[in-house]
Amino acid sequence: MVPLLKIAVEGCGHGSLDIIYSALEKSCESKGWKLLDLDFLIICGDFQAVRNERDLNCMSVPSWHRKIGDFHSYYSGEKKAPVLTLVVGGNHEASSYLSELHHGGWLAPNIYYLGTVGILRYGPLRIVGLSGIYHSTDYTKPRQERLPYDKNEIRSIYHVRECDISKVLQLRSPIDIGISHDWPRRVEWFGDHKILFARRPHFLESVRDDRFGSAPAEQIMNHLRPKYWFSGHMHIKFTAKVQHKDNVDDILKDLEVPNELQAHIPKSMFSAPFRGDSQTRPPNVTNTVTNFLGLDKPGPHRDFLEVQEVTSCSYSEEDSAKPWMERTPEGRFTLHYDEEWLSILRSSDGGATTAYEPPEISLGDSEVSDTSAASRSLDWVQANITAKGLLRIPENFEKHAPVYDPNDQTNAKDQPDEFPNTQTEAFCTMLQIRNGFSVGEGDDEGSDNLVFG
Repeated sequence: MVPLLKIAVEGCGHGSLDIIYSALEKSCESKGWKLLDLDFLIICGDFQAVRNERDLNCMSVPSWHRKIGDFHSYYSGEKKAPVLTLVVGGNHEASSYLSELHHGGWLAPNIYYLGTVGILRYGPLRIVGLSGIYHSTDYTKPRQERLPYDKNEIRSIYHVRECDISKVLQLRSPIDIGISHDWPRRVEWFGDHKILFARRPHFLESVRDDRFGSAPAEQIMNHLRPKYWFSGHMHIKFTAKVQHKDNVDDILKDLEVPNELQAHIPKSMFSAPFRGDSQTRPPNVTNTVTNFLGLDKPGPHRDFLEVQEVTSCSYSEEDSAKPWMERTPEGRFTLHYDEEWLSILRSSDGGATTAYEPPEISLGDSEVSDTSAASRSLDWVQANITAKGLLRIPENFEKHAPVYDPNDQTNAKDQPDEFPNTQTEAFCTMLQIRNGFSVGEGDDEGSDNLVFG
Protein backbone atom coordinates (compact mmCIF):
# COMPACT_ATOMS: atom_id res chain seq x y z
CA MET A 1 0.00 0.00 0.00
CA VAL A 2 1.34 3.43 -0.93
CA PRO A 3 1.84 5.63 2.16
CA LEU A 4 -0.15 8.86 2.40
CA LEU A 5 2.19 11.73 3.24
CA LYS A 6 1.48 15.10 4.83
CA ILE A 7 3.16 18.07 3.18
CA ALA A 8 2.90 21.85 3.12
CA VAL A 9 3.36 24.18 0.16
CA GLU A 10 4.35 27.85 0.31
CA GLY A 11 4.39 30.23 -2.69
CA CYS A 12 7.25 32.74 -2.60
CA GLY A 13 9.42 32.89 0.50
CA HIS A 14 10.69 36.49 0.31
CA GLY A 15 13.04 36.01 3.26
CA SER A 16 10.18 35.51 5.74
CA LEU A 17 10.88 32.13 7.29
CA ASP A 18 9.70 33.11 10.76
CA ILE A 19 6.29 34.14 9.37
CA ILE A 20 6.07 31.00 7.25
CA TYR A 21 6.89 28.58 10.07
CA SER A 22 4.49 30.37 12.44
CA ALA A 23 1.69 30.20 9.86
CA LEU A 24 2.55 26.58 9.17
CA GLU A 25 2.00 25.60 12.79
CA LYS A 26 -1.43 27.27 12.75
CA SER A 27 -2.33 25.60 9.45
CA CYS A 28 -1.48 22.21 10.91
CA GLU A 29 -3.60 22.91 13.99
CA SER A 30 -6.57 23.76 11.74
CA LYS A 31 -6.24 20.26 10.24
CA GLY A 32 -5.90 18.60 13.62
CA TRP A 33 -2.23 17.88 12.88
CA LYS A 34 0.92 18.61 14.78
CA LEU A 35 3.87 20.29 13.09
CA LEU A 36 5.85 17.10 13.66
CA ASP A 37 3.28 15.22 11.58
CA LEU A 38 4.48 17.00 8.44
CA ASP A 39 6.89 15.19 6.16
CA PHE A 40 8.17 18.37 4.53
CA LEU A 41 7.45 21.94 3.46
CA ILE A 42 8.00 23.15 -0.12
CA ILE A 43 8.90 26.79 -0.84
CA CYS A 44 8.44 27.63 -4.52
CA GLY A 45 11.20 30.19 -5.09
CA ASP A 46 12.20 33.73 -4.13
CA PHE A 47 13.51 32.04 -1.01
CA GLN A 48 16.23 34.69 -0.52
CA ALA A 49 18.98 32.76 1.25
CA VAL A 50 20.79 35.90 2.39
CA ARG A 51 23.69 35.03 4.71
CA ASN A 52 24.99 38.57 5.19
CA GLU A 53 24.71 42.06 3.71
CA ARG A 54 27.10 41.35 0.84
CA ASP A 55 24.71 38.67 -0.46
CA LEU A 56 22.09 41.40 -0.85
CA ASN A 57 24.21 42.91 -3.62
CA CYS A 58 23.63 39.76 -5.70
CA MET A 59 19.84 40.02 -5.67
CA SER A 60 17.99 41.39 -8.67
CA VAL A 61 15.84 43.83 -6.71
CA PRO A 62 16.06 47.62 -6.33
CA SER A 63 18.29 48.65 -3.45
CA TRP A 64 15.35 50.13 -1.52
CA HIS A 65 13.58 46.74 -1.58
CA ARG A 66 16.54 44.77 -0.28
CA LYS A 67 16.17 43.43 3.22
CA ILE A 68 18.31 41.08 5.24
CA GLY A 69 15.32 38.88 6.14
CA ASP A 70 15.63 36.11 8.71
CA PHE A 71 17.34 33.29 6.81
CA HIS A 72 20.70 34.31 8.32
CA SER A 73 19.46 33.14 11.73
CA TYR A 74 18.95 29.64 10.31
CA TYR A 75 22.27 29.77 8.46
CA SER A 76 24.17 30.77 11.61
CA GLY A 77 22.54 28.06 13.73
CA GLU A 78 20.71 30.49 15.99
CA LYS A 79 17.47 28.88 14.79
CA LYS A 80 16.64 25.58 13.10
CA ALA A 81 13.85 24.89 10.63
CA PRO A 82 11.17 22.97 12.57
CA VAL A 83 10.29 20.86 9.53
CA LEU A 84 12.27 19.57 6.55
CA THR A 85 12.09 22.39 4.00
CA LEU A 86 12.60 21.87 0.25
CA VAL A 87 13.46 24.95 -1.82
CA VAL A 88 13.77 25.98 -5.47
CA GLY A 89 15.15 29.31 -6.65
CA GLY A 90 13.20 32.18 -8.18
CA ASN A 91 14.08 35.52 -9.75
CA HIS A 92 14.75 37.40 -6.50
CA GLU A 93 17.52 35.35 -4.93
CA ALA A 94 20.92 35.70 -3.34
CA SER A 95 22.46 34.07 -6.40
CA SER A 96 25.92 34.20 -4.84
CA TYR A 97 24.87 31.42 -2.45
CA LEU A 98 22.64 29.35 -4.72
CA SER A 99 25.35 29.23 -7.41
CA GLU A 100 27.61 27.36 -4.98
CA LEU A 101 25.04 24.54 -4.94
CA HIS A 102 24.40 24.01 -8.65
CA HIS A 103 23.53 20.35 -8.00
CA GLY A 104 21.61 21.09 -4.80
CA GLY A 105 22.49 20.92 -1.13
CA TRP A 106 21.72 22.14 2.37
CA LEU A 107 21.32 25.92 2.60
CA ALA A 108 21.07 25.52 6.37
CA PRO A 109 20.29 22.57 8.63
CA ASN A 110 16.95 21.03 7.57
CA ILE A 111 16.61 23.40 4.55
CA TYR A 112 17.48 21.71 1.25
CA TYR A 113 17.88 23.44 -2.12
CA LEU A 114 17.11 21.24 -5.14
CA GLY A 115 19.69 23.01 -7.31
CA THR A 116 19.37 24.66 -10.71
CA VAL A 117 17.42 21.55 -11.64
CA GLY A 118 17.27 18.45 -9.53
CA ILE A 119 15.46 15.20 -8.79
CA LEU A 120 15.38 13.59 -5.37
CA ARG A 121 13.42 10.98 -3.47
CA TYR A 122 11.58 11.12 -0.19
CA GLY A 123 10.09 7.74 0.63
CA PRO A 124 7.61 6.85 -2.14
CA LEU A 125 7.73 10.37 -3.61
CA ARG A 126 9.93 11.32 -6.54
CA ILE A 127 10.33 15.10 -6.83
CA VAL A 128 11.66 17.35 -9.60
CA GLY A 129 12.63 20.96 -8.91
CA LEU A 130 13.24 23.69 -11.48
CA SER A 131 14.80 26.94 -10.28
CA GLY A 132 14.67 30.40 -11.85
CA ILE A 133 12.31 31.77 -14.49
CA TYR A 134 12.10 31.44 -18.26
CA HIS A 135 13.52 34.18 -20.49
CA SER A 136 13.67 33.23 -24.15
CA THR A 137 16.74 35.35 -25.02
CA ASP A 138 18.95 33.50 -22.52
CA TYR A 139 17.45 30.03 -22.85
CA THR A 140 20.02 28.57 -25.28
CA LYS A 141 23.03 30.28 -23.68
CA PRO A 142 25.52 28.39 -21.50
CA ARG A 143 25.80 29.02 -17.79
CA GLN A 144 28.93 31.13 -17.39
CA GLU A 145 28.05 33.78 -14.81
CA ARG A 146 30.69 34.05 -12.10
CA LEU A 147 31.17 36.49 -9.24
CA PRO A 148 31.29 39.43 -9.32
CA TYR A 149 28.14 39.73 -11.46
CA ASP A 150 27.68 42.66 -13.80
CA LYS A 151 24.28 44.34 -14.18
CA ASN A 152 23.20 41.85 -16.86
CA GLU A 153 24.51 38.71 -15.14
CA ILE A 154 22.71 39.54 -11.92
CA ARG A 155 19.50 38.85 -13.89
CA SER A 156 20.61 36.25 -16.41
CA ILE A 157 21.96 33.93 -13.72
CA TYR A 158 18.43 32.95 -12.67
CA HIS A 159 17.15 32.38 -16.22
CA VAL A 160 16.33 28.77 -17.08
CA ARG A 161 18.69 27.16 -19.61
CA GLU A 162 18.19 24.51 -22.25
CA CYS A 163 21.34 22.71 -21.13
CA ASP A 164 19.63 21.95 -17.79
CA ILE A 165 16.17 21.17 -19.17
CA SER A 166 17.65 18.72 -21.69
CA LYS A 167 18.86 16.55 -18.82
CA VAL A 168 15.42 16.39 -17.20
CA LEU A 169 13.90 15.38 -20.54
CA GLN A 170 16.12 12.31 -20.55
CA LEU A 171 14.18 10.88 -17.60
CA ARG A 172 12.21 7.77 -18.49
CA SER A 173 10.48 7.10 -15.15
CA PRO A 174 7.47 8.91 -13.66
CA ILE A 175 7.58 11.82 -11.22
CA ASP A 176 5.16 12.55 -8.40
CA ILE A 177 5.77 16.23 -7.64
CA GLY A 178 7.01 19.05 -9.84
CA ILE A 179 8.14 22.38 -8.36
CA SER A 180 8.89 25.56 -10.27
CA HIS A 181 8.91 29.26 -9.49
CA ASP A 182 6.93 30.52 -12.47
CA TRP A 183 3.82 28.67 -13.57
CA PRO A 184 4.02 26.16 -16.42
CA ARG A 185 2.82 27.70 -19.68
CA ARG A 186 -0.92 27.21 -20.49
CA VAL A 187 -1.79 25.94 -17.00
CA GLU A 188 -4.18 28.89 -16.52
CA TRP A 189 -6.67 27.40 -19.02
CA PHE A 190 -7.25 24.34 -16.83
CA GLY A 191 -8.57 26.33 -13.86
CA ASP A 192 -11.02 29.17 -13.41
CA HIS A 193 -9.25 31.47 -15.89
CA LYS A 194 -12.23 33.82 -16.05
CA ILE A 195 -11.88 34.75 -12.39
CA LEU A 196 -8.08 34.80 -12.69
CA PHE A 197 -8.12 37.33 -15.53
CA ALA A 198 -10.78 39.41 -13.78
CA ARG A 199 -8.58 39.66 -10.69
CA ARG A 200 -5.36 40.15 -12.66
CA PRO A 201 -6.18 41.83 -16.02
CA HIS A 202 -2.47 42.22 -16.84
CA PHE A 203 -2.18 38.41 -16.93
CA LEU A 204 -4.43 38.42 -20.00
CA GLU A 205 -2.15 40.96 -21.67
CA SER A 206 0.74 38.51 -21.28
CA VAL A 207 -1.42 35.68 -22.63
CA ARG A 208 -2.08 37.72 -25.78
CA ASP A 209 1.66 37.69 -26.50
CA ASP A 210 2.12 34.06 -25.37
CA ARG A 211 4.45 35.31 -22.63
CA PHE A 212 2.50 33.97 -19.67
CA GLY A 213 4.16 31.11 -17.84
CA SER A 214 7.27 29.01 -18.39
CA ALA A 215 7.61 27.04 -21.62
CA PRO A 216 10.32 24.73 -20.18
CA ALA A 217 8.16 24.01 -17.10
CA GLU A 218 5.28 23.10 -19.42
CA GLN A 219 7.62 20.88 -21.43
CA ILE A 220 8.74 19.01 -18.31
CA MET A 221 5.18 18.72 -16.98
CA ASN A 222 3.93 17.28 -20.28
CA HIS A 223 6.89 14.89 -20.51
CA LEU A 224 6.78 13.51 -16.95
CA ARG A 225 3.12 14.12 -16.03
CA PRO A 226 3.60 14.43 -12.27
CA LYS A 227 0.55 14.01 -10.08
CA TYR A 228 1.19 17.42 -8.46
CA TRP A 229 2.83 20.66 -9.56
CA PHE A 230 3.48 23.62 -7.25
CA SER A 231 4.55 27.17 -8.16
CA GLY A 232 4.81 30.70 -6.78
CA HIS A 233 5.85 33.88 -8.64
CA MET A 234 2.43 35.23 -9.64
CA HIS A 235 1.42 36.22 -6.09
CA ILE A 236 -2.06 34.76 -6.30
CA LYS A 237 -3.64 31.44 -5.35
CA PHE A 238 -4.76 29.40 -8.33
CA THR A 239 -5.70 25.75 -8.77
CA ALA A 240 -6.05 23.72 -11.96
CA LYS A 241 -6.31 20.15 -13.20
CA VAL A 242 -4.20 19.71 -16.31
CA GLN A 243 -5.58 17.00 -18.59
CA HIS A 244 -2.66 15.53 -20.53
CA LYS A 245 -2.77 14.52 -24.18
CA ASP A 246 -0.44 12.20 -26.06
CA ASN A 247 -0.01 14.99 -28.59
CA VAL A 248 0.71 18.17 -26.65
CA ASP A 249 -0.57 20.24 -29.59
CA ASP A 250 -4.04 19.00 -28.60
CA ILE A 251 -3.75 20.01 -24.96
CA LEU A 252 -6.28 22.86 -25.27
CA LYS A 253 -8.48 21.13 -27.83
CA ASP A 254 -11.30 19.98 -25.56
CA LEU A 255 -11.38 22.96 -23.21
CA GLU A 256 -14.41 25.20 -23.19
CA VAL A 257 -13.01 28.70 -23.54
CA PRO A 258 -15.59 31.53 -23.51
CA ASN A 259 -16.01 33.41 -26.78
CA GLU A 260 -14.87 36.66 -25.20
CA LEU A 261 -11.54 35.03 -24.32
CA GLN A 262 -10.95 33.09 -27.53
CA ALA A 263 -10.05 36.28 -29.37
CA HIS A 264 -7.18 36.81 -26.95
CA ILE A 265 -5.54 33.43 -27.50
CA PRO A 266 -2.73 33.52 -30.09
CA LYS A 267 -2.35 30.58 -32.46
CA SER A 268 0.99 29.72 -30.85
CA MET A 269 -0.89 28.90 -27.63
CA PHE A 270 -2.33 25.81 -29.34
CA SER A 271 1.04 24.24 -30.09
CA ALA A 272 4.03 22.95 -28.18
CA PRO A 273 6.51 25.66 -27.19
CA PHE A 274 9.54 23.93 -28.69
CA ARG A 275 10.06 22.04 -31.92
CA GLY A 276 9.97 18.30 -31.45
CA ASP A 277 7.99 18.54 -28.22
CA SER A 278 5.14 16.46 -29.65
CA GLN A 279 7.16 13.27 -29.64
CA THR A 280 6.12 10.19 -27.70
CA ARG A 281 6.20 10.40 -23.91
CA PRO A 282 8.17 7.77 -21.97
CA PRO A 283 6.11 4.55 -21.89
CA ASN A 284 6.39 4.23 -18.09
CA VAL A 285 4.71 7.61 -17.60
CA THR A 286 0.99 6.80 -17.43
CA ASN A 287 -0.51 9.48 -15.21
CA THR A 288 -3.11 11.59 -17.06
CA VAL A 289 -3.90 14.49 -14.68
CA THR A 290 -1.59 16.97 -12.96
CA ASN A 291 -3.03 18.86 -9.99
CA PHE A 292 -1.59 22.38 -10.12
CA LEU A 293 -1.41 24.76 -7.18
CA GLY A 294 0.02 28.27 -7.36
CA LEU A 295 0.32 30.30 -4.16
CA ASP A 296 0.98 33.87 -3.00
CA LYS A 297 3.80 35.41 -0.96
CA PRO A 298 3.65 35.80 2.85
CA GLY A 299 1.53 38.61 4.21
CA PRO A 300 -1.78 39.45 5.87
CA HIS A 301 -4.87 38.24 4.01
CA ARG A 302 -2.76 36.39 1.42
CA ASP A 303 -3.18 32.74 0.40
CA PHE A 304 0.48 31.81 0.63
CA LEU A 305 0.42 28.45 2.42
CA GLU A 306 -1.47 25.20 2.13
CA VAL A 307 -1.17 21.84 3.88
CA GLN A 308 -2.39 18.67 2.22
CA GLU A 309 -1.99 14.92 1.96
CA VAL A 310 -0.34 13.49 -1.13
CA THR A 311 0.32 10.05 -2.54
CA SER A 312 2.61 8.63 -5.20
CA CYS A 313 1.89 7.66 -8.80
CA SER A 314 5.46 6.41 -9.34
CA TYR A 315 5.63 3.90 -6.47
CA SER A 316 5.57 0.18 -7.17
CA GLU A 317 5.76 -2.86 -4.92
CA GLU A 318 9.34 -3.37 -6.05
CA ASP A 319 10.19 -0.03 -4.42
CA SER A 320 9.29 -1.30 -0.95
CA ALA A 321 12.79 -2.76 -0.52
CA LYS A 322 14.63 0.24 -1.97
CA PRO A 323 16.97 2.31 0.24
CA TRP A 324 14.78 5.42 0.01
CA MET A 325 11.87 3.52 1.62
CA GLU A 326 13.81 2.90 4.83
CA ARG A 327 12.55 4.81 7.84
CA THR A 328 14.40 6.41 10.71
CA PRO A 329 13.90 5.15 14.30
CA GLU A 330 11.28 7.93 14.56
CA GLY A 331 9.40 6.41 11.63
CA ARG A 332 10.27 9.15 9.11
CA PHE A 333 11.59 8.94 5.57
CA THR A 334 14.74 10.86 4.62
CA LEU A 335 15.99 12.54 1.45
CA HIS A 336 17.79 10.36 -1.07
CA TYR A 337 19.48 10.98 -4.39
CA ASP A 338 17.68 9.58 -7.41
CA GLU A 339 19.54 6.83 -9.29
CA GLU A 340 18.31 7.78 -12.74
CA TRP A 341 19.13 11.45 -12.22
CA LEU A 342 22.63 10.61 -10.98
CA SER A 343 23.19 8.46 -14.06
CA ILE A 344 22.16 11.35 -16.34
CA LEU A 345 24.50 13.76 -14.56
CA ARG A 346 27.34 11.26 -14.75
CA SER A 347 26.81 10.53 -18.44
CA SER A 348 26.92 14.28 -19.15
CA ASP A 349 29.87 14.81 -16.77
CA GLY A 350 27.53 16.97 -14.71
CA GLY A 351 27.02 19.29 -17.67
CA ALA A 352 30.41 20.95 -17.26
CA THR A 353 31.86 21.86 -20.64
CA THR A 354 33.96 24.62 -22.11
CA ALA A 355 31.64 25.10 -25.09
CA TYR A 356 27.90 24.76 -25.43
CA GLU A 357 26.36 22.45 -28.00
CA PRO A 358 22.57 22.15 -28.26
CA PRO A 359 21.56 18.70 -26.99
CA GLU A 360 20.15 16.07 -29.29
CA ILE A 361 17.36 14.32 -27.45
CA SER A 362 15.10 11.53 -28.62
CA LEU A 363 12.02 10.81 -26.54
CA GLY A 364 11.23 7.53 -28.28
CA ASP A 365 11.97 4.06 -27.02
CA SER A 366 14.77 3.25 -29.44
CA GLU A 367 17.49 5.08 -27.52
CA VAL A 368 17.06 2.84 -24.48
CA SER A 369 19.25 -0.23 -24.86
CA ASP A 370 21.52 -2.34 -22.72
CA THR A 371 24.54 -0.92 -24.49
CA SER A 372 23.53 2.75 -24.26
CA ALA A 373 25.62 5.27 -22.39
CA ALA A 374 22.66 5.96 -20.08
CA SER A 375 22.33 2.28 -19.21
CA ARG A 376 26.05 1.93 -18.53
CA SER A 377 25.95 5.03 -16.36
CA LEU A 378 23.00 3.67 -14.36
CA ASP A 379 24.89 0.40 -13.82
CA TRP A 380 27.83 2.43 -12.51
CA VAL A 381 25.59 4.38 -10.13
CA GLN A 382 24.01 1.22 -8.77
CA ALA A 383 27.40 -0.46 -8.26
CA ASN A 384 29.32 2.51 -6.87
CA ILE A 385 26.67 4.54 -5.05
CA THR A 386 23.56 2.48 -4.31
CA ALA A 387 25.43 -0.71 -3.36
CA LYS A 388 27.76 1.30 -1.11
CA GLY A 389 24.90 2.90 0.80
CA LEU A 390 25.57 6.40 -0.56
CA LEU A 391 22.10 7.24 -1.92
CA ARG A 392 20.96 8.85 1.31
CA ILE A 393 21.73 12.57 1.12
CA PRO A 394 24.30 13.28 3.85
CA GLU A 395 23.62 16.02 6.39
CA ASN A 396 26.90 17.73 5.55
CA PHE A 397 26.01 21.41 5.77
CA GLU A 398 28.94 23.73 6.47
CA LYS A 399 29.14 27.50 6.75
CA HIS A 400 31.51 29.11 4.25
CA ALA A 401 30.46 32.76 4.15
CA PRO A 402 30.59 35.06 7.19
CA VAL A 403 27.51 35.11 9.40
CA TYR A 404 25.47 38.33 9.40
CA ASP A 405 26.64 40.89 11.94
CA PRO A 406 24.55 44.10 11.96
CA ASN A 407 27.46 45.98 13.55
CA ASP A 408 29.94 45.01 10.82
CA GLN A 409 29.53 47.16 7.71
CA THR A 410 32.92 46.30 6.22
CA ASN A 411 32.60 46.05 2.42
CA ALA A 412 28.80 45.92 2.86
CA LYS A 413 28.27 47.51 -0.58
CA ASP A 414 30.46 44.95 -2.37
CA GLN A 415 29.51 41.57 -3.75
CA PRO A 416 30.81 38.59 -1.74
CA ASP A 417 33.79 36.45 -2.55
CA GLU A 418 33.20 33.19 -4.40
CA PHE A 419 33.20 30.36 -1.89
CA PRO A 420 33.85 26.78 -3.07
CA ASN A 421 31.14 24.73 -1.36
CA THR A 422 32.21 21.48 0.27
CA GLN A 423 28.82 19.89 -0.44
CA THR A 424 29.21 20.43 -4.18
CA GLU A 425 32.76 19.15 -4.04
CA ALA A 426 31.67 16.00 -2.17
CA PHE A 427 28.81 15.40 -4.62
CA CYS A 428 31.04 15.70 -7.69
CA THR A 429 33.69 13.48 -6.09
CA MET A 430 31.09 10.82 -5.29
CA LEU A 431 29.78 10.87 -8.86
CA GLN A 432 33.26 11.31 -10.37
CA ILE A 433 32.25 14.31 -12.47
CA ARG A 434 33.86 17.69 -12.95
CA ASN A 435 32.94 20.45 -10.56
CA GLY A 436 32.30 23.25 -13.03
CA PHE A 437 31.92 25.82 -10.27
CA SER A 438 35.09 24.93 -8.41
CA VAL A 439 37.26 28.03 -8.10
CA GLY A 440 40.34 25.85 -7.98
CA GLU A 441 39.41 23.85 -11.08
CA GLY A 442 38.68 27.00 -13.04
CA ASP A 443 42.08 28.39 -12.08
CA ASP A 444 43.84 25.14 -12.92
CA GLU A 445 42.30 25.15 -16.37
CA GLY A 446 43.62 28.65 -16.86
CA SER A 447 40.33 29.69 -18.39
CA ASP A 448 37.70 32.28 -17.56
CA ASN A 449 35.18 30.45 -19.73
CA LEU A 450 34.45 27.26 -17.81
CA VAL A 451 30.69 26.93 -18.10
CA PHE A 452 27.77 24.57 -17.62
CA GLY A 453 26.37 23.95 -21.08
